[in-house]
Amino acid sequence: MEWPGLTKAEALASTLTAMADFYRIKLAGGTKGARNTITTIENAITAIRDGKLVRAKAAKVLLTGFDSPLELSGDPVTDWQTARKRLHGANELEEIFNKARLLRLFKATNLLAWALVDVWNGHDAYPGAALVVRRVLANETREAAQAEPVPVSLMNMHKSKGKEFDAVIIAEGRHNAPLLDASWEPSRIQAARRVLRVAITRARSLVIFVRPAGATALTG
Repeated sequence: MEWPGLTKAEALASTLTAMADFYRIKLAGGTKGARNTITTIENAITAIRDGKLVRAKAAKVLLTGFDSPLELSGDPVTDWQTARKRLHGANELEEIFNKARLLRLFKATNLLAWALVDVWNGHDAYPGAALVVRRVLANETREAAQAEPVPVSLMNMHKSKGKEFDAVIIAEGRHNAPLLDASWEPSRIQAARRVLRVAITRARSLVIFVRPAGATALTG
């Protein structure tokens, strides 16, 4: 998803380096066969940087994928699927993509999507996407290890971004911080509606609004 903003050499070298890192982790975990895969990938990186012919199948798949125009839309979920379809035909890539599916177990997919939206350049790429993904996963892992389960969480709507709850209660003050105000400019109303949508979609089953009498209608 970073590729459109990189040269071919940069894109392939960074992707292959990330693949090699994946197999280094496997090697550290006791998978002895990973050592040969790491050597093959490192040889491919050297060949690409030296402008020589690459022999590794995974590197050839990446080369073919880079040479095919990749049009991204700014929707991280759709763009991930688009990028994924371009890269198949090598065992190493298939293994990594299968592992990537396990991210759902971390319940981090929403956070990843929001983080990628923030780095979308508005045109054709997600600069620094790999670093963003690493940071989100590292933060989630650390917070999961430190956090104790609580029956109720209190936060503003912005802070709810990327989280999920069984039920959500959205409370509006009587004298300040209205959810909507008919006197606002249209752009401010649209921005407020977007934040409301974030808060509403945090709920898995139930959303309750607590609002003062006479508050501006949220629909219409």
